[in-house]
Amino acid sequence: MIIPGIDNISLLLSAAVLLLALITPMFSPLFRRLRTPSRQPHGNAAAPPVTVLLVSNGDHKALDEHLPLYLTQEYASGYEVIVVVEKADSEAENVLKRYSYDKKLYHTFVPDTSRYMSKNKLAITLGVKAARNEWIVLTDPRCKPADSHWIEAMSAHFDNDTSMVLGYSNYTEEAPTFHRFERLHTALYLLRYAQGGRAFRTNCQHVSFRKSEYMQQNGFLEYLKFNIGEYDFLANKFGQEGRTAVAADESTWLWENPIHRKTWQNRLVYFHEVGRHLDGGGSLRLLRATDTLALHLCCISCILSAVFAGFTSRWILLGVSVFSLLLNAVIRSQIGKKAVKEFKAGIPAWKIPFLELNMARNAFLTRMRYEYADKNDFLSHKVGICLVVWAFGSLGVWEFGRLGVWAFGRLGVWAFGRLGVWSST
Repeated sequence: MIIPGIDNISLLLSAAVLLLALITPMFSPLFRRLRTPSRQPHGNAAAPPVTVLLVSNGDHKALDEHLPLYLTQEYASGYEVIVVVEKADSEAENVLKRYSYDKKLYHTFVPDTSRYMSKNKLAITLGVKAARNEWIVLTDPRCKPADSHWIEAMSAHFDNDTSMVLGYSNYTEEAPTFHRFERLHTALYLLRYAQGGRAFRTNCQHVSFRKSEYMQQNGFLEYLKFNIGEYDFLANKFGQEGRTAVAADESTWLWENPIHRKTWQNRLVYFHEVGRHLDGGGSLRLLRATDTLALHLCCISCILSAVFAGFTSRWILLGVSVFSLLLNAVIRSQIGKKAVKEFKAGIPAWKIPFLELNMARNAFLTRMRYEYADKNDFLSHKVGICLVVWAFGSLGVWEFGRLGVWAFGRLGVWAFGRLGVWSST
């Protein structure tokens, strides 16, 4: 007599969904965590002087709140803090005046004439040009260092064999849970990839690089047409093979103030556009696609198996399918719990499986926003006199000449295309 629910089909499907539940959690960046070996800081004689570069974006409250944390760092080799603000930002100017007594603080302004180009790229270039030290740590005033030894911890990664150091940052606990999870989830992909020796991009506003290499390679010269993606372009261009390091130990972290939901969504859309213009990263994209497929393959297989079992009265298969789905969620929760605890993201373990599923939904919505976005919003169209003044003053005669050739070449291609369209109509 054959007992209902026990047959070859039930056994095969039960084994399949159970195997998927056990294996697919390994296809997660939360499982493949970062290597965070502790690095001893340099001795006082060997540690290089450092420049901290803060590019203000009109958030004078964050600048006022966090600037003291940068000015009170304990670093024996010496450092300077350069703040770049817009010329018309009187609130930021007032903040800088209040701290002008500190000899470590310097500031410069983005000229008013730069309204039709990427102000962030211009601000970074002006700050790099003003820096007196070789190593520059670039971040945003909305971010605050973990403690007063932050520069010292970062300097442990500044050696002769390194040209780029990518750091980790996340939102404070006041930010929405999914914002914090998305930042951690994506950062684990990107930073672990960079630990292989070559950076692709970064989603953290925490990048260190050498001034000499920035100037020698003309900074953002080939990316001037974009008004977004400063940190990504820096990581992709200067994160050279074998000369890229990752600072992921806790003392090197930065914590960023929460941002508005719309601003957060726009960041993801911008990341999508910038990613199309970066070199490399093919294996990283494949890995991320594989992880997403594994997660959804397990969930869909368990659900379909349970539905099939219900319609065909295979009750044992139904029980195994439901059990496998729950088992997968528990394993992912426990794996994610360790990563969340390690990076102090403050996310309850039971939410992690749902947040991982939501990553795919959010990626789809981001793609839809990107498809319907005005692509002109990503570009700086009007270069004009402001670009000429900036290029000549910031890059020098030789680099200015190269920029001029590039700009007129692009203008010629555009004009030729337009004339061709008009003549054909």
